[in-house]
Amino acid sequence: METKKSLNNEQNNANKQILKKLIEEAFNNRNLDILEDVLHPDFINHQEVFPLKAKKGPEVFRELYSVFFHIFSDVKADYTHIISEGEYVMARDFITGTNDGEINGNPATGNKVKFEVFHLYRIKNGKLIERWGLTDDLSLMNQLKS
Repeated sequence: METKKSLNNEQNNANKQILKKLIEEAFNNRNLDILEDVLHPDFINHQEVFPLKAKKGPEVFRELYSVFFHIFSDVKADYTHIISEGEYVMARDFITGTNDGEINGNPATGNKVKFEVFHLYRIKNGKLIERWGLTDDLSLMNQLKS
């Protein structure tokens, strides 16, 4: 008979795999077709990095990631920590890339950037349904100065 602790460990590991799939496959490998596999239809991103038309569901990250891919064509996320407990999973990662696309009307600088991001997600029915994030915007803006 499985113990409650082993069931919790299994769920925590499953939650980590959902987030790893989002980071590795959707973001790093630019496979946006998998967004429906990991994002709940009612997904909400509580941190709007850029003004987006999409407000709910997988379309939020489809649009957000497309903006990132335009601004930093070689963008990549390297996570250093993924922690899961109960219905929450969190990642700390570093985003790197070269600014070769316009940002909010500002021309590309050609600068290489590296900035830190913390993400906290809530999971419902095996999919990410909410995200809260904290981005080191000051570091990013300083690195984008010409």
